[in-house]
Amino acid sequence: MLIRGRVISNMMLIENLIGITIFITTITAVQFPNNPTSEMSADEKFFVKSNKTAEQSDESGHEIETEIEEKKFLDDALKTVLDPRTVIGKVDEVVENFKIQLEEVDKENSTLELFMEEMDKLSLEICKTAQESLWDYVTDINSEAKKNKMVRIAAEEDEIKKQYWTILKKKYLNDQEPMLDLKLKRKIKIIKERGTNVQMPQSKQREEIDTMQRIWSRVSVCAYNASVCNNEDSQRTMNDVITIFKTSNDTDELAYYWKAYRDATGKKIRPIFKDYVSRMNNIAVSENFNDAGEVWRYAFEDDDFLNTVNRLWNEIKPFYNLLHSYVRAKLKAYYKKELQNDDKLIPAHILGNLWAQEWQAIYHKVAAYPNIERASVKQNESIHSKDLFNAVDEFHQSLGFESAKDTFADIKETTTTVNCLPSSHDMCDGVNYKIKWCGEKVSDITVGLSRAARLLGHVQYFKHYRNLQPLYRDGPNPAFHDAISDIAAVQLTSPKHLRTLNFVKVESTAESTLNHLLWMALEKFPLMAYAYVLDKWRWDVFANSTMDNWNQYWWDLRTRETGISPPVARNESDLDPAAKYHVVSHVQYITYLISHILEFQILLSLCKRANHSGPLHECSIYGDKEAGKMLSDGMSLGSSEDWRTVLRTMTGETELSTKGILEYFAVLQDFLKEETAKLERKNEAMDTNAPIIIGIVAVLITLLMFILYCIKNRDSTLKILSYCSLSKNGSLDIVANELSQRKSNDVDDGVSEDKV
Repeated sequence: MLIRGRVISNMMLIENLIGITIFITTITAVQFPNNPTSEMSADEKFFVKSNKTAEQSDESGHEIETEIEEKKFLDDALKTVLDPRTVIGKVDEVVENFKIQLEEVDKENSTLELFMEEMDKLSLEICKTAQESLWDYVTDINSEAKKNKMVRIAAEEDEIKKQYWTILKKKYLNDQEPMLDLKLKRKIKIIKERGTNVQMPQSKQREEIDTMQRIWSRVSVCAYNASVCNNEDSQRTMNDVITIFKTSNDTDELAYYWKAYRDATGKKIRPIFKDYVSRMNNIAVSENFNDAGEVWRYAFEDDDFLNTVNRLWNEIKPFYNLLHSYVRAKLKAYYKKELQNDDKLIPAHILGNLWAQEWQAIYHKVAAYPNIERASVKQNESIHSKDLFNAVDEFHQSLGFESAKDTFADIKETTTTVNCLPSSHDMCDGVNYKIKWCGEKVSDITVGLSRAARLLGHVQYFKHYRNLQPLYRDGPNPAFHDAISDIAAVQLTSPKHLRTLNFVKVESTAESTLNHLLWMALEKFPLMAYAYVLDKWRWDVFANSTMDNWNQYWWDLRTRETGISPPVARNESDLDPAAKYHVVSHVQYITYLISHILEFQILLSLCKRANHSGPLHECSIYGDKEAGKMLSDGMSLGSSEDWRTVLRTMTGETELSTKGILEYFAVLQDFLKEETAKLERKNEAMDTNAPIIIGIVAVLITLLMFILYCIKNRDSTLKILSYCSLSKNGSLDIVANELSQRKSNDVDDGVSEDKV
């Protein structure tokens, strides 16, 4: 099945009138339809089906803002399939053939096992066809014919998923026997999940989603301080606004764009959001769920998932709060006015991201040791994209994995185009896997290596479960693909490992390590916090049909849980969560929270197997075949077993644990505690001394003004002073007179003139 990007992001082409759902998500996430995957970049990748993961490009690091590509591809898709002037020709023979096969399977009166065997064959065939058409399109993105073909085939693939579940319910689920077989029970669970997910935003049920996507994808705002707004030069696109948030220090400008973007998205979407919620809930109820939020949570196979998510967040929240306090204290040097209140909040517009969901863009303002440079390409070194992939592939081989060089052998060093999205593709034949790379110049070695590691990590996962039945060729829940792909990225970008690469210049000191850990934390923890709040808000909206204070509830959660506040006043005519792609496209987001926790939980276990002693962030599993086998054994299970069984294979545990991620950042936590206390004392001292300093300055200014006045009006001043016996002449007259009198007296008294 297919998945995400996160920008890398980390974004996506979305459905047409005939019902295709194409997601562009942020890369770290996995192959689950309708679920985000993470790199990118905190927004997203482009995927059309569950066998593809895509990642966006952005030199800032993670959420490399996939929202940009999401907007571009979504806009193109909408123009193609929603424009009333668009004419789609007759269904080609390939699609028609799949329709005929599906009808024949439906008519047959076969056993459940035979039915599932036939449907698996059909699903595999259309998977191959869909991936071929997708690859043809992403390698020739300007071809309208290839785009239309991809859209039609992907739509038919979704229809087959839907009918697989529909026919199964209608003809076989009255028989209780299948439920006694655990393997059949698992297959039915997977079929239900996928069949229900494609229904949620399918063409006949997505009127509100189509409208919201149109609003979101075509947004532009007037330029800051523009006197007119009627031409292209006076308009700013989402791409422009995202760049402004990364680079501008003008808080008035940032606040303007923050509000303008939400006025152009959420405020316009608000009137139709209630109908969207109602429609999604109705579909969920028709499938025996309580609401649409429960459908999303179903994929995680945890009857107590709400409490699990709350537990995980509350366990990492103390570290997030510490990071938040440190960042706030650091930013006070730049934004004194915005941070003058004692509410301990950070206004959303000064964190370098349009959604304040990851903070790497402000790293240069908050670095632990700003004089120590981050890793970079050595001077005079010529580095190519294949160098990055070779480094990743060599790491995988050191663990005992087979090489995946064939997947990136055809990568070319070409100029990146605006529409290019790096992506990983499982061609569904168990043999061929491909990587789409955009050939951009490597300007940030950490970002470039992370992106390559995530893309190749997805390919390794594809290869590990390639021999399983088609239904099982995926991760056991939406978080596993991203989590496992990120493990290599974390390992490869540590200063310790970077020093082993001959084309990288990096310091490997305690200070550089702290800088690197902070860089990572600025991406991961704000993204996890945002994911928690975003999906908690949506779950509660879906579950409470009487709730109408949506925007107030959003900011209640945002301020209480994450310490982020709106830079301008908000009210119920606004709908600020709808400024996010995943909200208008009905794509869950909690994957970001789960996958980041899961990656460090697995890494902790692998390091134990490698007999590592010492801080977790210093662990390297490079070359350890035992650790590699443990990871490989879990990956090879695909989704044939539930996620707890897979997790036990990799870690010996059956519940999600935050121990790994907290242990990895423990050294940074100690530093943040000490440094934040120093910064806060310094800021408090400045605040306390400010009135005194201001008073002294005022006195000095007054005195200076008086002196300048005296100089300017010298004659008048001298006259005044003379009246007061203070002028030079007046003083001499007085002294001369006194001396004369005293001399006379002294002579009379017998005192010599010399003595006087």
